[in-house]
Amino acid sequence: MLCAIICPNDAFHENFFPEDQINIDEFPSIGKFFKIDMEKCVEDPKNEICKLCLTVRDRNNIKDFFKIQNECPTHCFSIDSPIKGEVIIKKNMLHKCDPQGCKACVNICPTESFFIPESAVDVKKYGKIACNEDECFYCGACENSCPDDLIIVDRKEVDIIDPKKRGNFPWIHGWINSIKEILRKRLIQGKQQIEIPIIAEEVKKVKEKIEEKVPQLSDADRKKLSELNEKIQAFLSSPKIRYWIKDKKTEKITKELNKFLNK
Repeated sequence: MLCAIICPNDAFHENFFPEDQINIDEFPSIGKFFKIDMEKCVEDPKNEICKLCLTVRDRNNIKDFFKIQNECPTHCFSIDSPIKGEVIIKKNMLHKCDPQGCKACVNICPTESFFIPESAVDVKKYGKIACNEDECFYCGACENSCPDDLIIVDRKEVDIIDPKKRGNFPWIHGWINSIKEILRKRLIQGKQQIEIPIIAEEVKKVKEKIEEKVPQLSDADRKKLSELNEKIQAFLSSPKIRYWIKDKKTEKITKELNKFLNK
């Protein structure tokens, strides 16, 4: 029953036959995925968001929590994950990423943490895809969804709550083995990295040499660039073009693009 207790999206439900055969209070759990400023909270029974909040507080459901956070009338509700960690995007492999055609991580994220950088400054800073970890709770859906294995969700801490009651703990051996495995991996990952200062210094010099300031565009240039971008996005959204890109039919793509831009 651990899956039902800790699932952040309320995907599992306990259903015991006969009843009372399993006592949920004998299982460990994790902390809540939200916090509420009760001094601001009004719990208005006529407000739909307040009613939703009162309904889902007892069971974790991040999608509902995200909706409540965005629409709470007093802004007293916010996501606060019991899981701490880091989302790592493999920048050296981002050439495989196709955010316009894929969007798997963007579409699956329940808190809309993933986004496609649009401004020149953000593209330079983040690359093709980025994650805002302020609302991320490290569920790992993005890592599982990425077809090119470009994302790592590294969970570093979990707020574990001990069982409320003592019992036979049928889960105890699996729980202990899982914790041992986590500790073993953490120990391996925690070993001090071997530094190569000469190479690192050379890389820094080369990076500083080739790095350029992002040019500032005029309003007219921005408008032209925006219109061109819209045309290009419409062009790339065509299934025919995507097949040609996949098959590397560059001549056909170039010819079609020239026709498309000159309409």
